[in-house]
Amino acid sequence: MAAIVLSAVLIAIVAFGLWYFERFLARKPGRNAGLIMPIAFFIISVLAIVQSAPTVFSQMTATSGMLGAILTLFFSFVIINLPTLWVYVIYYRTRRKMGETRPWPFHPGTDDDDTQHHSS
Repeated sequence: MAAIVLSAVLIAIVAFGLWYFERFLARKPGRNAGLIMPIAFFIISVLAIVQSAPTVFSQMTATSGMLGAILTLFFSFVIINLPTLWVYVIYYRTRRKMGETRPWPFHPGTDDDDTQHHSS
């Protein structure tokens, strides 16, 4: 029971630390600083899945078949990306509160004037 409580406290401390640090980075004037953690967590999750794929396929195909191995890797990828989702939601909400209407990283920022059309 004490191990479960200690684990829950450690998870809460890590979650709060991620929340605080991501808010700090997301408040920077440029978008790139706030996207460091989501991108880093995504890369780590992809590397973890790629690294575990051979073992999962060799063990799961013998017991559950190919579909079982693929589903195991898919759900592992989803679970591993929960921290990625957590920090990205913090980034998105922080940028929205700062007045940015489109905080998605692949769209131009609100300071970009996309209403001007350049004609030649």
